[in-house]
Formats: sequence, structure tokens, C-alpha cells
Amino acid sequence: MTQTLLVNRTDFSDIALVTTDDGDLKDGFIRTKVGPWALTSNNITYMVTGDMIGYWHFFEPKHYGIDMVGFGRMPVWGYAEVTETKCEDVPVGTLIYGFFPITQSLDMKPVKLTSIGFQDGKGHRTKLHPVYNSYTFVNKDPSFVAHRELQPVLRPLFTTSFLIDDFLADENFFTAEQVLILSASSKTAMGTAYCLKQRGSIKVAGLTSEGNKTFTQKTGFYDEVFTYDNITNMNPDVKTVVVDMAGNGTVMGTVYEHFEENIVYNCMVGKSHWKGSPPVTPKLGAPAKMFFAPDRVKLRVKDWGGEGFAKNLSARWLPFCDNAQNWLNIQSSEHVTDLLKVYKDFLDGKTSPAKGYMFKI
Repeated sequence: MTQTLLVNRTDFSDIALVTTDDGDLKDGFIRTKVGPWALTSNNITYMVTGDMIGYWHFFEPKHYGIDMVGFGRMPVWGYAEVTETKCEDVPVGTLIYGFFPITQSLDMKPVKLTSIGFQDGKGHRTKLHPVYNSYTFVNKDPSFVAHRELQPVLRPLFTTSFLIDDFLADENFFTAEQVLILSASSKTAMGTAYCLKQRGSIKVAGLTSEGNKTFTQKTGFYDEVFTYDNITNMNPDVKTVVVDMAGNGTVMGTVYEHFEENIVYNCMVGKSHWKGSPPVTPKLGAPAKMFFAPDRVKLRVKDWGGEGFAKNLSARWLPFCDNAQNWLNIQSSEHVTDLLKVYKDFLDGKTSPAKGYMFKI
């Protein structure tokens, strides 16, 4: 028997924990014990954009014998161990890393096998984006040797950070003089600020809550940090690229009113403020454009090759992990009550940026 967490697709605070029968394992499939996996604000963005980008489709309950109309499974990044196999190339005990639902057990069909991983060939998943459908054999990838606990918490977020930095630099920052990052204490924001700071060619400013201001400043990733209630203290005459991790229309509206035509590009990345007002259409300044990291991955793999992409990412990723040990505390739990509390805190925007959360159920 397997427990699975379901979320109402129109009201994320409405959740259900259901139990299903695993049944017999099909030929060509593997059965995995899922966990530990990370819970971050990025998972909320997956749900907000679940229909637009397709995140709800990866683990639709109906494809796994669960009949709950209107509910979906929020995807997370983490580990799983093979506990039963009918695929001779993936033996019992194999540890894999990738995209999973919040569940105790998941059956998968390894296809397109390589020396370092595979894709899940379960019927409904074959047409979905391969970035989210690829799984890594942990012991075959040297990048997992160091900081293994940090991987699920930071790796997916930092990959997006790396790609944002690469995109903006490739566009010469749209002639901007500074990059302003909203929700600056979020982990994707900090990864982006870190990459920009390492590049050293443009000023990096952050916008965060009053409660997270001191933490954000102490990371050293930002040249300046402002709070949501003092947006007007920023110089409005500076040409600015906005990187919006929060997706709060009210905040973004104030930023537009302040900078007007000096917003030369608005890179919309996340929707951590899922209850916030909808995006605004500015009278002046560049309108928001959604950043979809997998498309950028596809472009850079084409440009650099797979090994080149991994090498360039690792050059920033490993030093960032070393740095993160100074400000990030990982908390782990196997209790559903702890998971539900932290999940609610993410919905309410009450989690600490100094903490990372890992779970099993």
C-alpha cells in the first residue's frame, strides 16, 4: 500500500492523503521508494503554472489508479531507491534523482537508458518535456558526490538561476545598468544574484520583505537590498532589468510606476506569491515575459553539447554549494504532520530563507 498527497488544483490549501494498492509490477518497469525530496517555493510555482506549462500532467492521479477529480499531485525534486525491478538494466538498490510526486512509491518504465540515467517511458509521460522526465543514476554522476543533501533543495533552483544569468548576459542585459530581483531572499533569486555577482559586470539589487532584509544583505550577493515598502527609495533613473520571482501584481505595479520606461526588460520567473494580484500591463516600461528554463537548457545543450553544459553549470554550482553552507540549514523529517505544516507555511509565505526542507512520507 502507498500513501500519496493530492492537492486541489484550484485551492492549494485543500489537500488529501490517500492510500492506494501498488499491485503487481509490470514487465519493463521498476518500483521505487520515493524520498527524501525537497519542498521549496518553486513547487508552488509548479502548481500555479500547472495548466499553462503542464506540470499537473506529469503525475496525473488517473494514470496511477487514483480517482480524484479536480485534484493533482504537486511535483518535487528528490531521490528514490529501486526496491523491485523487471528491467534488468536497473537493479534493486539503484539510487536515482529526478522529478517525483509526493508519494511513498512510484512505478516507472526506464527507456533511453544511458550510463548515467534514463527517461520514464510510462505512456502519458513520453510527450512531456524531457528535462522533467530524465532521471540520473546518483552513483554514476560525480556532481552528486559533494553536498548530496543540498542537491534536491538547491540544484533545480540553481539551474534556473544559472540559466537566467546566462540569458541576460547573452542579451547584454538589454542595455540595463542594474538587475533588480524581486523576492530576493528566495533560493532561486539568491542563486541568480550569486551568478550575476560572480560575473561582476552589472549592479545587482534585491527587493524583499522587511523581515528578510538582514538575511538577504548578509549573503553578500546583492549590491543593495530594498524592502517592498521602500521601493520609491531606489533611483528611478537607472535603466533596469527586473527578474520577478514573486509574481505579485501589486508589487510589480509599484515597481513599474516608479521606474516607468527605465524598465527595459521584465523577466518573469516564478509565482511564489500565489495569492497575489495578477500580473499588470504597464503603461510605460517593458511588459513581463515568462522565462521557461527548459527551453534555455535545450538551446545551450545545442550550443555547448551535453558535457559542455554540465561543465559550465558545475563551474558555478559547486562553489555556490560551498557558499550555501554558510547560510542554509537543512531540516529533514519523515512525519506527515511536519510536511503539512511546512507546506502551509510556504503557501502563506512564512518559511525562513535560511532553511531548506527535506521529507519522506
